[in-house]
Amino acid sequence: MAQLPAQTRAEMIALGVERRYRVGDVLLKQGMATREMLLLLDGFVKVTAESGTEHVLLTIRAAGDPVGDLAAMSGQLRSATVTACTPVTARFVLPHTLQAFLRHRPQVAELINALVVDQLAMANRRRVEMATLPVLDRLIGVLLDLVAICGEQQQDGSATLPNWFSQAELAALVGTSSVDTIQRQLRSLREQQLIESGYRKITILDPDKLAALRVRPHDRE
Repeated sequence: MAQLPAQTRAEMIALGVERRYRVGDVLLKQGMATREMLLLLDGFVKVTAESGTEHVLLTIRAAGDPVGDLAAMSGQLRSATVTACTPVTARFVLPHTLQAFLRHRPQVAELINALVVDQLAMANRRRVEMATLPVLDRLIGVLLDLVAICGEQQQDGSATLPNWFSQAELAALVGTSSVDTIQRQLRSLREQQLIESGYRKITILDPDKLAALRVRPHDRE
């Protein structure tokens, strides 16, 4: 939304009808044939997918992001479930309303297409990282991504992550099914005084030092 001119942004915010969701409400469900798009105005949601018996956290979306745009544009079944992590306010936009708006504002269509391409590129990047990088590097990358999306910045420069996801979901983002592995790596970062962690709580004490650790070459298990 921030990439749009003010007038276009106001027009897009006015699309559809406003809906409010409580914590835990499912906004969109994987496998459904519905095609509406939701434009998040306030709050955070988590995007998850089911694969067999696996429940995988894919990403977090925040105010200003569209969700459900891929199904709205392509007509495909929902590829993921979207659940409210906080109270959420969103605009519920039916596909014919969205399509008419995109014909009137082609730059928005280009932006949504670019977002889809970015999402696919990020998914490809994560697949490459899962195949080539150690777990610790991947964990650091995920922690820094989460800081950028939903971290609560503190006056001392640290950033606290919200308690919306379990260590199992964090492990899924990192690309491992082993919670024990994530716990070991978190303990390693804690011992280096880069993070503080407890039950469903992680504070990044110095994001810059954590980022430097990821890019500094040295031997790791």
